Amino acid sequence: MMRHDLAIVITTVCRESLLRAVHSVYRQQTTARIQILVGVDVDQHGRGDELEQRLRADCPAHISLFWLNPGYSTSRRHGGPHSCCFGGSLRSVLTLLADAEVVMVLDDDDWLAPSHCSDILSAIEGHEWAYAYSIYSDGNSGEGICVDGLESVGPDRGICKNNFGGFVRPSGMAINKLALLHLIPLWADSPFPDGDGEDRLMFGRLRHHSHRCTGQATVYYALDPKDWMHTYRLRYMAEQGIEYLWSDKQGSCR
Repeated sequence: MMRHDLAIVITTVCRESLLRAVHSVYRQQTTARIQILVGVDVDQHGRGDELEQRLRADCPAHISLFWLNPGYSTSRRHGGPHSCCFGGSLRSVLTLLADAEVVMVLDDDDWLAPSHCSDILSAIEGHEWAYAYSIYSDGNSGEGICVDGLESVGPDRGICKNNFGGFVRPSGMAINKLALLHLIPLWADSPFPDGDGEDRLMFGRLRHHSHRCTGQATVYYALDPKDWMHTYRLRYMAEQGIEYLWSDKQGSCR
């Protein structure tokens, strides 16, 4: 059996948006062999079996789907031991299980433009990690609003420059897991009491390793009014001449 060219790790609480996230991988314009690894933190809506069946039925021949439901959560938020409230240790576990050197993370409420995987595989050649820019999006309607030029813009840039040395959100990055094996456990940890911020923790270490940007905005990031950054994002969009009439995000985990 040939090894996969790219693995994509998705942790989920089995909300409806998982279908959109995975189908955006199915629609990638690439001949690369892709492995999708879905890890169930908790099945909040009792739909895990249904979602898995629907995704397996639609899976293209060049993509394989690995589904892991341990039957318990490793996140402290849901009674487990690990401080990360978004999946506990699942990202770390699935990254190690992945049958590819290059591993991406995709949140179950985000989705990808069709060229994303091809772009990221080209960008990471000769580097330890790579990233793409993001698009602020309405998760309810599935519509992109504007390119995020505020926060997920890479090392030493953006609103997070002074506090965190920059930032790239998890859905925007890919790593060579063999080159960065020592960083993989960081996905299970959180620097903050509320269990958030594992992405800042990981980025803080990644920024010192060799990297390249695709130069393209190919990650659709679903906005959530419950996120503490929401006010800053609205202000940024207003500065771009965009008035975003938001509503509560369906299936929010915050």
